[in-house]
Amino acid sequence: MIVINRFLRQLINIKSASSNYNQLCYKNVRCVSTVKDLQSKDFRKRTETFSINAEQNIDADTFGTLTENTEINYKLDRLPPEDDDKIEYDKDEQHKRLHISEYHKIIQELIKQHKIADAIDILETRMLKNEKAKPDYYVYNLLIGTCGKVGYVQKAFHLFNQMKKSGIKTTPATYTCLFNACANSPYKDDALKRAKKLHNLMSLKSIEPNIYIYHAMIKAFGRTGDLLTAFSLVDEMLTKKYKLKDETFNFLLQACITDKEAGFRHALLVWRKMILKRVRPSLYTYNLLLKCTRECSLGDEFETRKVIGQIIDDPHLLKTESKLEESNTSEKDIPNTLLCNDNENNLALIDENRPNLLDVKPYFGNIVGISEIKSPEERLILLGGCSGFLKNMKINKIKPDIKTFTQLLEVIPSTVSAEKVLLKEISKNKVNVDIDFCNILIKKRSLRFDYEEAKNVLSLINSENLSVDIVTFGVLALGCKNKNEAKSLIKIIADHGFRVNSEILGTMLAQACYHFNFGYVVYVMNMVKHEEIKPNKIFMDRLNRFDNTIKDLMKKRQKGEKDTPDFIQSYYFKEGYRKFQNFYKKWLLEVTVDEELHPWDQFKNCRKKNDSV
Repeated sequence: MIVINRFLRQLINIKSASSNYNQLCYKNVRCVSTVKDLQSKDFRKRTETFSINAEQNIDADTFGTLTENTEINYKLDRLPPEDDDKIEYDKDEQHKRLHISEYHKIIQELIKQHKIADAIDILETRMLKNEKAKPDYYVYNLLIGTCGKVGYVQKAFHLFNQMKKSGIKTTPATYTCLFNACANSPYKDDALKRAKKLHNLMSLKSIEPNIYIYHAMIKAFGRTGDLLTAFSLVDEMLTKKYKLKDETFNFLLQACITDKEAGFRHALLVWRKMILKRVRPSLYTYNLLLKCTRECSLGDEFETRKVIGQIIDDPHLLKTESKLEESNTSEKDIPNTLLCNDNENNLALIDENRPNLLDVKPYFGNIVGISEIKSPEERLILLGGCSGFLKNMKINKIKPDIKTFTQLLEVIPSTVSAEKVLLKEISKNKVNVDIDFCNILIKKRSLRFDYEEAKNVLSLINSENLSVDIVTFGVLALGCKNKNEAKSLIKIIADHGFRVNSEILGTMLAQACYHFNFGYVVYVMNMVKHEEIKPNKIFMDRLNRFDNTIKDLMKKRQKGEKDTPDFIQSYYFKEGYRKFQNFYKKWLLEVTVDEELHPWDQFKNCRKKNDSV
């Protein structure tokens, strides 16, 4: 009996403890749990079990007795949140990083829109600073390549250094983009130093250049003036059995153009090497050759004879002054018709004597002296003249475009007859002229003071259904010899919906200063104020030179020097200069000179840091 009583007491104590435990859990569940825990299924089941057991005094050791009573759960769900219940989010969760491919798309879209500063800002501000995202090599190559295209060489190399510090592996495209940046940089000395360092770095790291890197290197060293390295890189390509393409020779021609003293001579050698390697020239090759003809000279006479002797396989050329001198003929005796090959009656004579160093079997002819070849039209003679050049293009099955004819226009003799023959060739080749061609034709005629013929180009513009642009009026301004003509042109400009700019007024100012026309000069200066134009540095320098020139002439006249013009002493001139000086002093205080921007300023981001893309 005593044993039974003890057992009953222990059983009662266990039930009491279980009941107290259930009640304690119910009272404290709100204080211990967060809102998130209350919403979890497992915790709700435990709460329901404890709550029901507490109310019904069910043994906690008994399972499978859960009822459908949800009143307590409902009450718990309705409880207001407490301060401890707030969920804290991490900053990265508030502003989630994008996938790397999404950054690629954003940067590519900005580059398409030419928003280079914003594209760089995506990497440097958004990815690296704000979102702590790790860029890959493709992001860097995209931005380095874009900087390379616009010549922003400083930023391109900054990104390259950033890339190396971050441990991101460089690719062949990285080096190609960097050399392109050097090639396009406006600062050639700085770009050449960077290109040399990069070339040395590749050698130290034993990085083997592919054909694209070689082409970028040739372009970089060529455009920065290191022709020796550019040509040696081509030799290196041949040693490594790379097949030379027309692109390779095009980059060499670009290198030749940088040498204004002897670039044409180098171009002749490049062309010869191209023929020997059986590489067919492209349209771009011919256009580059014409550009070199226009801008570059032959250089040293002895070296020129040596090169031409190699080309035509005539070693005796070095021993003689020239074939022309042997026949006591000078290029001054050559009629313009021979220079541009436009006289049909003399075609037989031209075919017999015309030199052409472009042919597979080049012929030097006997109508040109090497020592006298100085102007672009004289250099064109060595390429067969206008017709010989076009004939060579036809042989290689290359159709000239309007750029070809535009460059030919700049190297043919400055005569109306030569220009008319060129227009016939354009028509024969079924090429449509554009406004740029017409603008250069107006300029060429204006520079030789053939203003009437220059104005006649307007009828050509109308017949071709072309629209004039601001450059058209700029070249027409070359023909404005006095104030009345300038007024007339400014009215025409306004009628066409354009507005005069600093370049047009600067051209008019040049004419006014050339003729010492003070009234015209003051009129142009007044137009600057009236149109609220900021004169550029060229405009201001021209005015300053004009003022100094007159002062020097007056001083020479006072000293009694005879080489000064007589009109300096006239009352009209002195009075005009006095009025100009008074006006000039006041004018300088009233105008704002246009400051020249650094070429890289446009690529620097000036946005606020809190802006987002």
